[in-house]
Amino acid sequence: MLTAWKRFNYAFALRILRVWAKPTACGVDRVQGVGGDALVYALANRSLADILLLDLLAAANGLPSPVAPLTDFDEARRFFFLNRPSGFWRRNTMLAAKTTSARMRRLQAKLAEDAAAPAPGEREARRALWLAPVSIFWGRAANKDRSWIRSLFSEGWAVSSRLRRLLILLFNRRDILVAFGEPLPWHDIACGGAARLSQSRLTRRTARLLRVKFRNEKVAAIGPDLSHRRTLAAQVLRSSQVAAAVAAEASQGRGRERLERKARKAVLAIAADMSYPATRVLDRLLTGFWRRVYEGVRVSGIERLRAVAQTHTVVYVPCHRSHIDYLLLSHVLHHRGLMIPHIAAGDNLDLPVVGGVLRRGGAFFMRRSFARDRVYAAVFAEYLYQVFRRGHSVEYFIEGGRTRTGRLLPARAGLLQMTLDAHRRGLPRPLAFAPVFLGYEKVIEAGSYVDELRGATKKSETIGDVLRGLRLARQFLGTAQVCFGEPIRLAPFLATTSGDPGRALAARIPTAINACAFVNATNLVALAMLSTARQAIEETALIEQIELYRRLAGRAPKAMYEVEPAPAAEIVRRVERLGLLDRQSSSTGADVLGQGRFAAVLMTWYRNNIVHVLAAPAFAACLVINRRRAITDAHVRRLFATVFPYLANEFHIDADGDPDHWLSELEAAGVIERRGGGFVPPADSAARFQLRLLANTVMHILERFYIAAVVLVTSGAGVLDRGALLGACRTRAQRISQLYGIGAPEFADARLFEGLFQGLANHKVVTTNAEGKLIFDDRIREITRAARGVIAPALRQALEEQVIGGASPRR
Repeated sequence: MLTAWKRFNYAFALRILRVWAKPTACGVDRVQGVGGDALVYALANRSLADILLLDLLAAANGLPSPVAPLTDFDEARRFFFLNRPSGFWRRNTMLAAKTTSARMRRLQAKLAEDAAAPAPGEREARRALWLAPVSIFWGRAANKDRSWIRSLFSEGWAVSSRLRRLLILLFNRRDILVAFGEPLPWHDIACGGAARLSQSRLTRRTARLLRVKFRNEKVAAIGPDLSHRRTLAAQVLRSSQVAAAVAAEASQGRGRERLERKARKAVLAIAADMSYPATRVLDRLLTGFWRRVYEGVRVSGIERLRAVAQTHTVVYVPCHRSHIDYLLLSHVLHHRGLMIPHIAAGDNLDLPVVGGVLRRGGAFFMRRSFARDRVYAAVFAEYLYQVFRRGHSVEYFIEGGRTRTGRLLPARAGLLQMTLDAHRRGLPRPLAFAPVFLGYEKVIEAGSYVDELRGATKKSETIGDVLRGLRLARQFLGTAQVCFGEPIRLAPFLATTSGDPGRALAARIPTAINACAFVNATNLVALAMLSTARQAIEETALIEQIELYRRLAGRAPKAMYEVEPAPAAEIVRRVERLGLLDRQSSSTGADVLGQGRFAAVLMTWYRNNIVHVLAAPAFAACLVINRRRAITDAHVRRLFATVFPYLANEFHIDADGDPDHWLSELEAAGVIERRGGGFVPPADSAARFQLRLLANTVMHILERFYIAAVVLVTSGAGVLDRGALLGACRTRAQRISQLYGIGAPEFADARLFEGLFQGLANHKVVTTNAEGKLIFDDRIREITRAARGVIAPALRQALEEQVIGGASPRR
């Protein structure tokens, strides 16, 4: 029992810590569901400050106090320290890991006694225990700032003493993280196999399990031990892979010494130089920036990520919308208690000053293409392997660059293949891919994106661009969204995948990214406005359309979409504040909302971010809106099976559109009606207008499909090669877009036609003969007929006039 003096000291210290420390807790919800009478806290190392801090957070979150008694087991306290400090200075050294807490041993023994006693059902109900590992980081190492004192006394992997803990508390009181681990059923761990194992061996088994948990939590929070980071470049140069590449090039008459110098120069140009003080300064600057220009950063799915980060090396694969992406993701991870990843960046960002700052924040640089440079390729692949081998999380953009259309681009295989090669070579921890969807209500690069959507060529980044970007600190950019999808554990994925694993992974990751999309206010308004004839709509109609989109997005059966929860009227006002809507007041009716030329072009970018969310219901709307007679359920299913897989391929979504589900949802929303054994547009004009706007969401894509199919069919099999076909499609699409005002700047984008033909090739609809010419089977005619029946008759005639001179396509 504590003496009165010790109780006074404890209460006094608790009051001081309550005022002094500013902790952040994560994982509290993991332990809140466990009954208080059955909860025991395990901490890694002996520290009074740790117990005090845990006591404060337990009280704040409705958890039992660590110093409260454990009545059923006759214990005065419900915590223990895994490692016992040793020596005069009571240091938590390696020797401490060989001893265990007396309370831990007593509880372990009582659980073992229960296991050997009769009546197990009654015993387990009375004596069950849950063991909650608690990790406390007093100033994370990856959070050191420019103050050399704080840098010196930040949490790291080195062993610590009481004095060091006190100094850490003094200098890092505002950067304290308390991580609650997943509770473990101690009664099962301690008693399992009790008939075969001695009590000491059972105790050591529990201790080993806890050490693994504590180490995984530490790796997830502050990253792996960086004490040997300076030797990484030397290890890369000594590797057998780099040596083999140098030898292969030298065998062709190139000087070995010159090649070795080239390899050394390459690894220094690639390697990150993560600096703890630099990341702390960047964190402070970015925190101020987010607060100034963003109203908030919304984060979802972090618990899924936190669970996999305990046992896997995480590879973050976000979509690439903006230069802010990697800064925003690192900021979110750091403030949620996870390590900052090493980030693969294009060498176009390795600018004077800027490149050095990014490198110290964890960026490593790569050329856009190095397939023909064997030495550079070997150096980069080895560097990536060494980063994985050390347990660092890594981030790279599988699209290869920022999307200029707003859509998720097809994955490039280079880094994915290198990651697979690293996995095959063997790593201490398994790999898991974390898909990340990033969204913005207003993107920073709006001006350059509008120029490029209008046809301007992409410009290389310069220092001037960075300086001009500082003006953004005076703008309001709304909110940003960071959504973590379901992690893809690499080993199980490969075990269940047949065929080319690189190609399978390149298809799975974009689909996983799009499956966790967040539909923000700007996305919703863009979807509605760009579906109108002149990008103008009455406010009441816009509000009704937004509500329809939110309803449909929230009912997707196989995705984790999240939608802006604010009322539709508030969404409209919000987008007005962002400068993306113009209002024309009316004294006779509802106000009319429209867009200027700049905003109308830019809004296509925001629409394309999340158009995949409504692709299936919008396609169902297309099948109904232009029909004079009712379309049956069976006909809808047949058209979905014929056309929708190519939409899914373009949008990176599940190819099963589930037409029955969406027909039911559209009927429940009142925008289609069942009549005569099928579905027809509603009689109500307002509901019919809603259905038309929904159909227009993907109509321009079906029009592009129709152009491609008609060009292919009318040209005939074995006539055009791939390049000629793409050129013909693009030329005709540009002409049609100019003449008929199709409001989609990417309508004639060659990459989208390329993606369409890749989808046809994947389904073996189109193949290439020995002369390199394209041949096709009858399914292309089925696709043509299906698309022809969806497109509005007037526009279909215009398309056919441009493509085939007015003749109907051969059937």
